[in-house]
Amino acid sequence: MTAAPPRQPPATLRTRLVVGNLVLIAAALAVTWTVATVAGPPLFRDHIEQDQALPPGLLDRAEQAFHIANLLEVLLATAIAAVLTVGLSLLITRPVSRTITAMAATSARLAHGDYAARLVPGRASREVHTLAGTINGLATKIQNTEATRRRMLTDLAHEMRTPLAAIDGYLEAICDGIETADAPTIAILRGQLQKLVRLADDINAVSAADEHRLALAIRPTPVVEIIESAAESLRPAYSAKGVTLRVAGAPDTPVNADPARIGQVLINVLNNALRHTPPGGQVAIDTATGPATTEITIRDTGEGIPPEHLPYLFERFYRAHSSRQHDDQGSGVGLTISRAIVTAHAGSIAVESPGSGHGATVRIKLPTGRSGRDPSLGE
Repeated sequence: MTAAPPRQPPATLRTRLVVGNLVLIAAALAVTWTVATVAGPPLFRDHIEQDQALPPGLLDRAEQAFHIANLLEVLLATAIAAVLTVGLSLLITRPVSRTITAMAATSARLAHGDYAARLVPGRASREVHTLAGTINGLATKIQNTEATRRRMLTDLAHEMRTPLAAIDGYLEAICDGIETADAPTIAILRGQLQKLVRLADDINAVSAADEHRLALAIRPTPVVEIIESAAESLRPAYSAKGVTLRVAGAPDTPVNADPARIGQVLINVLNNALRHTPPGGQVAIDTATGPATTEITIRDTGEGIPPEHLPYLFERFYRAHSSRQHDDQGSGVGLTISRAIVTAHAGSIAVESPGSGHGATVRIKLPTGRSGRDPSLGE
């Protein structure tokens, strides 16, 4: 079976517009020429003969002059129309053609990994400017996504290096006979493996949140139930460290929330507060309810956060304290996951701190729900 011949690329917009206008001129010329040569001369002769008697030779010369005048007028009109058509077509299509060519070049750069490429539409039409803005917005989104992906891979490799190095070191020591595979050593290896598992689970949760794949069972739930459940699960840890956990009169006002997911957010925040509050300190949970939102405030008397770190706390693996670099309890994405969950609830989360040594405050705002169960919010 013979291969089909390659299709010729379609004509450019400029060529199509010029050819279309020239065809229009040709049609108008044909009509004008037909009228001037078929209908015009007989009408001219009849008109002259009816008005006055002229010698036959003079009438023939007059008719011939009429033909020549018509021909010159048609040719001149055609030439002027053709020049104007070509000129206007080039004038109209030039910026459009330049912009389309620039779009193709920008798209090719983006396809080859140059995510900094942007389109400058110049003096094109409003529609072309809108299209250029859409392409530039897409390029910015791709650039940000790629930057996030690279940073995430770099941070993930960094986070995995410590537990993997510990596992490798213990296994090598066991092989060399320096260590024995006794219960304490196995416990250490298992702890490092569990840290890798937690890291993988957290990364998967962050990816699911970023891609809007979080499964939420939102329903009106009394905020006191969510707060008390999270607080009770962490009271043993607070007692062991000597940090006071105080819940100040949480109301039974319902919030539109998935109690398990919001409980996960509170546990993340309370764990952070415990980690950075010294023995003898205090962490307090307060609640304020408004007509549209309910705000949960968590204040601690811990290390505090320098102002320059506050804008970056919700980024993946960002650590405001160097002491957290080798923290075995957190994966570095707890606040990232918390923000994703709260945002999925149409709420907000923010961190405030006067500075180092002055503690920190986390404010979580959630939509206030209606009393009773709302079946429209899902199971």
